[in-house]
Amino acid sequence: MNYRDLAVTLLKEVGGKENIEKVIHCATRLRFTLKEEGKANTEVIKNTKGVSGVVRGNGQYQVIIGPDVASVYAELMKLEIQNGDGNETKKKGKAFDRALDFIASCFTPVVAVITAGGMLQVLLSILSMTGLVSATSNTYLVLYQVSQAAFFFMPIYLGYSVASKLKIDPFLGMMLGGILVLPGMTSLLSQKNGVTLFGFTVQNVTYSSSVVPILLGVWFMSYVYKFADRFVPKSLKFILRPLITIAVSAPVVLLILGPLGNYIGKYVAEFLSFLMNGYAPLAVLFMGAFAQLLVMTGMHYALMPILMASFTTFGYDSLIVPGMLVGLSAEAGVCFAVGLKAKDSEWKQLGFSTAITSCMGISEPALYGVTLKLKKPLIAVIISGACGGLYAGITGVKAYALIASFAALPTYMITIANFVNACISVAITIVVAFVLTWILVKKEDLAPKDSKTAVKSEPETEIAIGKETVIYSCTDGEVVAMSMVNDSAFSSGALGKGVGIRSNNGRIVSPANATVTATFPTKHAIGLTTDAGVEILIHVGINTVNLNGEGFELFVTENQKLKKGDPILNFDDDFIKSKEYDPIVLVTVTNTDSYLDIIPTTKTQVTANDGLLTVIA
Repeated sequence: MNYRDLAVTLLKEVGGKENIEKVIHCATRLRFTLKEEGKANTEVIKNTKGVSGVVRGNGQYQVIIGPDVASVYAELMKLEIQNGDGNETKKKGKAFDRALDFIASCFTPVVAVITAGGMLQVLLSILSMTGLVSATSNTYLVLYQVSQAAFFFMPIYLGYSVASKLKIDPFLGMMLGGILVLPGMTSLLSQKNGVTLFGFTVQNVTYSSSVVPILLGVWFMSYVYKFADRFVPKSLKFILRPLITIAVSAPVVLLILGPLGNYIGKYVAEFLSFLMNGYAPLAVLFMGAFAQLLVMTGMHYALMPILMASFTTFGYDSLIVPGMLVGLSAEAGVCFAVGLKAKDSEWKQLGFSTAITSCMGISEPALYGVTLKLKKPLIAVIISGACGGLYAGITGVKAYALIASFAALPTYMITIANFVNACISVAITIVVAFVLTWILVKKEDLAPKDSKTAVKSEPETEIAIGKETVIYSCTDGEVVAMSMVNDSAFSSGALGKGVGIRSNNGRIVSPANATVTATFPTKHAIGLTTDAGVEILIHVGINTVNLNGEGFELFVTENQKLKKGDPILNFDDDFIKSKEYDPIVLVTVTNTDSYLDIIPTTKTQVTANDGLLTVIA
């Protein structure tokens, strides 16, 4: 890689020196604060050799380079960039990004509950449709109530999630949600003459399955909690802090924020009704075309309040779930085409396996492993999604379960016409995606990696073929699949295969006998090369580069030789969380392409003596 050429290209494509307010770098990314992001030529940057991707977030325009980022940054600095503090620009772009991130982050932990309830409804629909279980049998009725628990108690689940996000006691968030759905409270509010609180009438609102009231309620409660935490004497906090928090928050939520949230939900539902009555074809076309782009940015979870408002008011959704369904179908069509067209066994296996996972409602492996890697299929995804969405909008397809999956198609059988039109929407999308991918993707695009000529500017460590190398854990804690990490550069595999670890001791040690090849002034990341030639990146936290080394203690220097278990750094987990950053430890093999496979451990908990990754040469 020619670092200077890359730096010159990036400087030009982000809009020149005059468009840069500030640029810094972390272990893998150049982080530009731009005066006008619209001047940046994102597509050209993404296709530039040496760039793995572009991510926007936290008011920054982030260009993913990988382990060579420090060298590219050094060349940028030689181009006489006026590197200001960037505060004004960052403030301008931060509010909306943080709002979307807040909503998405609050719903992410609840997705498992929604999936469980939704898929149980799908199973019941299949059993009823096939005649195995009658819809009036006790078994069906009991299991249906089980599925409803996922949605009826949504304020409680979200109360925990939102409170955790806002760094307050999550069980108080659950309690606030419980107050809203408590049967006794519901009966009290619905009595004939109503009920008053401190002389004010409490509106009769049903909060089961709602989301906006609890979002507003816990947001308000976080200020009450932090106020009590600050001013209540330490000796009395255990008793008075929760008392003050609930005693103040509950009346405000019942009298003001709960009804306000309910009205917001109703207005959202009425807007959706207006949209689908007048502009349904265009609305679902748009959703189908860009559903996978929402998945790519992680913002599809931010649509959950809108989706829940639709289901709560109408009992179905005719925009988001149908749009997501055709988006999944587009990925399935792309991957089936790749699997059939490829001669290389690796591409063939990848294509068919990701097609199947897309059909089942999980599109990330297809999106990152096939579509974005080949690039051209993204055109097929958008066009085919638009075609399927247009048909679904014209025919008024309605989803009666909160799950976008081929397995959920039986839930569309409220009417035969609705089910048939849903299936036709899926079929149109798959066929168009398949044909376009077959045309756009050439056989040479699917050639095995080792048959492509690779230009290397630096000699690489010789790797013995047929051997396995074990990389041990660098800390103690819970193992997290890399695909679940809230950072697309890592979760997509752009920086290599690996895993995340939620450390329980804040200590990082060497995972193998290795040499330190890269350290950073911010101390949050380190590059190692093992004696066997495996290149490892250990990255503590997401966006923790912004802490400028605060909360980290580094014990090593570049070119230092390490034995397995030697201390590398310590980090303050609580401090990082207090600054609203995720302290997850990310371990990746940055030269993944040099190996046949990188296999993560199957353990859910590891210590520094446990194997973490098996590198197969």
